[in-house]
Amino acid sequence: MVGVVCQHFDYFTQGYNQFNYNYNWNYNPYQKDDWSDWVMVQHQNVSAEELKKQDSLRLCTAMADIYTALMSVAPGQVRVSRFMSQVEPKISVLDYLKRIDKYFACSESVHVAALVYLDRLVSKNAIDLNPLTIHRLLAAATVVAVKFLDDIYYKNAYYAAVCGLSLKEMNKLEASFISLLGWKLAISEEDYALYCETVRQVLR
Repeated sequence: MVGVVCQHFDYFTQGYNQFNYNYNWNYNPYQKDDWSDWVMVQHQNVSAEELKKQDSLRLCTAMADIYTALMSVAPGQVRVSRFMSQVEPKISVLDYLKRIDKYFACSESVHVAALVYLDRLVSKNAIDLNPLTIHRLLAAATVVAVKFLDDIYYKNAYYAAVCGLSLKEMNKLEASFISLLGWKLAISEEDYALYCETVRQVLR
């Protein structure tokens, strides 16, 4: 299923609107991605650790840009839900993503999967994506994605601490998020490729 992100592909990539991708369709979305060719970081005189940090920063920045754009094209309605904060969190979407990326220690595929899940819910108007909901939705989406995709993951108590939530709230958010998805967590290779290409174009 292609959601809002891919329908508005040109919006997210500043005019890029080509769907004849020269993409490796044998790519396995359940293996760790090699984003080094995507982020185009200069490798000269840069340590492996520093290079990884730069790659992660550029990936998180691209994801934050996509989520910010997605909030601007999502329906403007505000419905009370479990994912709504009483006040807008002080931490930016980018900094929140950086925190999640640093402490979850998850594969890059998890970030793409979280985007797919959120876009599915936005496209069927199941959630409101706005500054009051984006942080909790990101927390829930990433926890669901990491458990579905990665072989190694932490307990919810750890994820709750990273996301600034209580364990009870983290558990409820995760359960609600999965329920909204109808327990359909699988992502087709075609959909995964489209979302990867969206991220790739934003990285350029």
